[in-house]
Amino acid sequence: RTMPGMFDDYMAWLAGPYKQAMEAQKAAGVIVGYAVYAAVPHGPNDPDLYLVTTYKNMAALDDMSTKLDPIYEKLQGSLAEQNKAYADRGKMRTVLGDELIRELKLK
Repeated sequence: RTMPGMFDDYMAWLAGPYKQAMEAQKAAGVIVGYAVYAAVPHGPNDPDLYLVTTYKNMAALDDMSTKLDPIYEKLQGSLAEQNKAYADRGKMRTVLGDELIRELKLK
């Protein structure tokens, strides 16, 4: 959830470094796609943005750090630099959690 007054700054980050990282993951075949959705929160613990990542299948989630570490090191630098950037983003938003949703194909 974006912090008060930080929506535009966070959207700029999403359109910049976030998009660059997601496009690199797509090019490397780690993900199938990604999207950003705006939402109207119904309460104080509801998000105003959803960052959605689509994977080919559940097996794609195996050993994710081995796949992502080289991408993020190339784009964002060392682990220390990545951690600092993560902390800086904390001034713009609060991570409310992760959720795994699976599409069920009806036959």
